[in-house]
Amino acid sequence: MFRRHTLRSRIEYWSECQFALLPLHVSGRFLGRFWLLILLVMLPSAMAQASDVKFDDIFSAQATAGTLVVERLGQQKLWVHDKARAADPKTPASTFKVPNSLFALEAGAVADVDESVPWDGTQRRIKQWNRPHSLRSAIVVSSVPTYQELARRIGIDQMASFVRKAKYGNQEIGEVVDKFWLLGPLQISAFEQVDFLKRLHARSLPFSQRHQEAVIEILEVDRGDNWVLRAKTGWAVDTKPSIGWYVGWLELEAETYVFVLNIDMLDSKKHSLSRSVIAKQALQRITGEQLW
Repeated sequence: MFRRHTLRSRIEYWSECQFALLPLHVSGRFLGRFWLLILLVMLPSAMAQASDVKFDDIFSAQATAGTLVVERLGQQKLWVHDKARAADPKTPASTFKVPNSLFALEAGAVADVDESVPWDGTQRRIKQWNRPHSLRSAIVVSSVPTYQELARRIGIDQMASFVRKAKYGNQEIGEVVDKFWLLGPLQISAFEQVDFLKRLHARSLPFSQRHQEAVIEILEVDRGDNWVLRAKTGWAVDTKPSIGWYVGWLELEAETYVFVLNIDMLDSKKHSLSRSVIAKQALQRITGEQLW
């Protein structure tokens, strides 16, 4: 079965749910939605969809609904649970810390992943946030204040430019530079998350390859003798029910499996852990390997 939960998963319940503010209902760009529909139609013909593996029982065991997209790179094999939901955009929440880390490096908001960002002195409920953080440590504890400070350093104009350049989701960030990934208007679907992660894995995003390598390095959450798991959680609280994310990829020997999961967070304490449980069980079923 699974190992004891890492620091990231143990504090996730307390970290991202702190931003349970009023929902912000913002419509996406028509053009973005148009291409999203095209993507949904074309994906089945673009690569071989695997029908030999199902995940209904995995979701049912966790008493929640959601979507899971897994793509094995190279051979272009795709597994999808709930295709319609996989095309439905959601607020990225803390999964945006992945591109935000890259943008901070590109903008020179920090020199590298180990430069310390000072704590502002505000006492917050999550004690791990009440200290200075580097990108390397901030992403482990999902420190929202650290990434908000980095976003303010980047600035609204440069942030908007970076989001467009990365073709991230609906590419809309509004006018508030430190909340758009938590409360909208930025939204992204599971299929779009997979596309972004594939480009990051390939180091083919239109940013410094060195910076992409640095972000990939700090995404590592677990490893074994012949595998590495790189992942990030997210918890979007601007909808009812709130949405939990788990995104990343598994490097298993010569194969790479990019995965994106989002689920309904009906039971906050249980489902904060269910995100990684569902993804890991699905990956084990796909690969036929007992990794955890």
